[in-house]
Amino acid sequence: CCCCCCCSAAAAAPLLLQVLMAEGSASGWLNWGGQRYEFTNAPAYAEKNWGGGFPSKWIWVQCNTFDVAGLSVTAVGARRQLLLGLQGVEEDVGMLGVHLPDGSFLELVPWAGEVEWSADPWGRWWLRARASGYEAVLEATCAADAGTVLRAPTSDNGLAPHCKDTFFGNCRLRVWKLDSQGRVPASAVPIVDAHSSTAALEVGGGPWWGPWSAKARMLEPFRSLVQLPIDVGAISRTLPDLLKPPGL
Repeated sequence: CCCCCCCSAAAAAPLLLQVLMAEGSASGWLNWGGQRYEFTNAPAYAEKNWGGGFPSKWIWVQCNTFDVAGLSVTAVGARRQLLLGLQGVEEDVGMLGVHLPDGSFLELVPWAGEVEWSADPWGRWWLRARASGYEAVLEATCAADAGTVLRAPTSDNGLAPHCKDTFFGNCRLRVWKLDSQGRVPASAVPIVDAHSSTAALEVGGGPWWGPWSAKARMLEPFRSLVQLPIDVGAISRTLPDLLKPPGL
């Protein structure tokens, strides 16, 4: 299947992110190291990134190989620079998006609720989000020697070895439905409690001197703007070059 969503949390950032396919299937082949690998109906994920460069610091988790069929999650926490010439002014933003087995989509975002996270420089990821009548907690770990350093686009150094990924993460996702007071009942059983040993995990930017804990705090006017159907590209074409978002 092909499920689409857009991470609107990035709509005003130097980097824009669009999740094109959160839980898909792929068939084909590839050659790597002189060896041909063939695959049929393999779990697939696709996203599109564009703009001037990645955030100064971020974490990312994606999984569509849970022990519950039809379930997928995409989560991110990032420290980004604001636009409009505010050099050196940054804010923490995040998102936790869950596609449930019944086909519904939970968009847990900071302008509709709260998103927070904690992560180590490598090996541990934790995110919690609450919005739209639901709360989700995502926990992930990987071995210390897992992962590969990759190049990522930066605003001032081009493609640089700026992030690290693994596709062998251990992941647990829990989702609760909130009560009429907007809280998780003390004795509530999660409507989702799923595990995977093949989650995609990433850290990037930095510097990462130690654990990073943050809570998304979108500043105005961006908190309100991201909820509007704005064509950022069209607006950027009317701005002076100094104020244009990079990459648009």
